[in-house]
Amino acid sequence: MRYSSFLFASTASATCLHGLSMFAKRAENAEGGVKIGTFGYNNAANGPFNWATLAVENEACKIGKNQSPINVDDSVKVATDKPKLNIPEQEVEFENLGTTIEVIVNGTTTVAGSEFQLVQFHMHTPSEHHLNGEYHPLEVHMVHQGVADPTQLAVVALMFQVSAGESSSIIKSLSSSVAAISTPGTKTAIPGGIDFSDVLAKIESSDILQYSGSLTTPPCAEGVTFMIVKDPLDISVADFNAIKSVVKFNARYIQNNLGGANMLEVGTLAGTAGAFPVSGNATLELSNGTATEDSASPVMTPGQKFTVTELHGQPTNIAAVVAIRKRKY
Repeated sequence: MRYSSFLFASTASATCLHGLSMFAKRAENAEGGVKIGTFGYNNAANGPFNWATLAVENEACKIGKNQSPINVDDSVKVATDKPKLNIPEQEVEFENLGTTIEVIVNGTTTVAGSEFQLVQFHMHTPSEHHLNGEYHPLEVHMVHQGVADPTQLAVVALMFQVSAGESSSIIKSLSSSVAAISTPGTKTAIPGGIDFSDVLAKIESSDILQYSGSLTTPPCAEGVTFMIVKDPLDISVADFNAIKSVVKFNARYIQNNLGGANMLEVGTLAGTAGAFPVSGNATLELSNGTATEDSASPVMTPGQKFTVTELHGQPTNIAAVVAIRKRKY
């Protein structure tokens, strides 16, 4: 766990860190609004591929080997102990950080005997995690900080599917307030608070998939316990469209298998002699031999013929030839 980079993250306006007491107080601008995040998703300069450049404490974004989000497959185990949430009725603050919208809320959660404080939940559209390759329209992260050890972070991740019926209670509680925070840097109070009854029921009925990953926003610090509620909650078409129009696209790209090379390293080497070997997606039958999943990446030359015999696990037979594309300057 990279807590050394974690502890210097107070200068980063990071979504998952927002509101945590181990960092600087939430900054507000002169008008009393919420400080807008400096990172983004849709711009090459401040997007996920360049997060490590925005601040020195973001180093894990480019070198971490247990980064989130991931494609949650059978290698991710079901948690033996489900989180137990206790969230009292309270007035809450609803904010637009520019990078997401979030609700500041207090509660306590017990995870395998350890106590955590719920400090906020925020939204990603579309979902950041994939479940066996499937993404969902919306993912909510309920962010917790350890009580005895504030360096411990845990996130309960809720998936949502668009429904022809009503939204679940957590969405219905805030849907009428979305328009009030449509502008980044604004906030509003929800006096009636949030109804978590549907969330608690879903946690009780669903499998919880647990793994140790990272923050999905800068500084991408690792050692974060993710507890993903496998079965999705509902969100109505109208509520989803309203939230999507404010949040827009804010999902980090899927990361490598846990323990594997950082995806930025994979991308840097792609197309070079040192590229990471293809695994699980294709088997190339070359004119001078066969490259299998377990072999090193073949060295291919212009004009060499080869046959793709498998794509994404499906039998196929495609004749191909290596070609060089000349760039025009």
